Amino acid sequence: MYSGERKSILYVLGLYLSSTILLIATFFTSYYYYEQEQFIHSEKEILKKYTLEVSDKLSALSESSSERLQYPRFEDFNSAIYDIDKNLIFSTIEDINTKNVKQGFYTIDADSYLASPITPYYLGAAYIVIQKKSKDVDILNNLIYIAIITVLITVITSFFLVNIVLKPIRENIKLLDNFIKDTTHELNTPITAILANVETIDSSNCDEKTLRKLERIKIASASISNLYQDLIYLLLNHKTSLQNVDLNLSQIVTQRVKYFTNMANMKKIEFILDIKEGVHFFADRQKMERLIDNILSNAIKYTNKSTKITITLKETYLSIEDEGKGMSKNELDKIFTRYLRFDKTQGGFGIGYSIIKSIIDDYAIKIDIESKPNKGTKVTLTW
Repeated sequence: MYSGERKSILYVLGLYLSSTILLIATFFTSYYYYEQEQFIHSEKEILKKYTLEVSDKLSALSESSSERLQYPRFEDFNSAIYDIDKNLIFSTIEDINTKNVKQGFYTIDADSYLASPITPYYLGAAYIVIQKKSKDVDILNNLIYIAIITVLITVITSFFLVNIVLKPIRENIKLLDNFIKDTTHELNTPITAILANVETIDSSNCDEKTLRKLERIKIASASISNLYQDLIYLLLNHKTSLQNVDLNLSQIVTQRVKYFTNMANMKKIEFILDIKEGVHFFADRQKMERLIDNILSNAIKYTNKSTKITITLKETYLSIEDEGKGMSKNELDKIFTRYLRFDKTQGGFGIGYSIIKSIIDDYAIKIDIESKPNKGTKVTLTW
């Protein structure tokens, strides 16, 4: 899966899931408050009925001629009566707060209460408080469970939807990859022939004008060859086995500088070399050449004419510094994005730094890029 494809999937999933979750949260919140209102309304009606039952019993007791009166008790609820000053007269409610009689409906823990004034004052009672043990109906927890299940179903279906949407794109990308592979394969023979024939031309018998043309051909051939090697690396990188060996990095850097000398001479660029002898690194030769070539070719491509490129190789680092156009901070942040080109006037496909990133990741090489617009760029590899 390509990084761009992964980003597309993440963006689509993020947008789809966030909007869906927001919609679910809005719906469930509204539903929760609706259920709460329905519950309170139902509880109030039941408690009002119980209040009437207690009031009727108190009325009967007040009219009774018996010397001994027994406060009414009920199986479904408890009750308490208060006088006009809200002093407790009698209660069947355990742990009741005798100093604070709230008016109206309220809940404490899982119990529902309704405090109502009554008239006339039967047995001196001015207020009745009804307590009812509510059923364990946890609306919020039920909604949370439903919400979790809904979100999980949404996540699963969203993956299927994203895959369906991206299927045509993947097929087009596959076709494009196959086209690039076929084209790259077809380029191999003519590029090899051009390079071989250019090297065999005897330049000693050529006049100055012909020599200049020959140099241009060599430079163009080297550029095509370098681009061809980059394409081959991208296409076959994950299909070829690594052949890590002990490399003489000093010799490789020197050879790659020599390879790019003609290209640098066309822009009158001078190489300043500070290469320590005998620097070794355990890696795949092809990968290290691609790493060095891409940094060098970028330095030549984006530097100004009649300037210098300083190449420093020490035991633990390699730095290549140019005096070119440089890059802004925004460009540096996106430098490893494949196929992204900041300067459309220059050739290439924007794959150089993408290749660099994959290679340094393979060998745990740290890269540091210092760049200022119109000042130049310095790339330092540390291991």
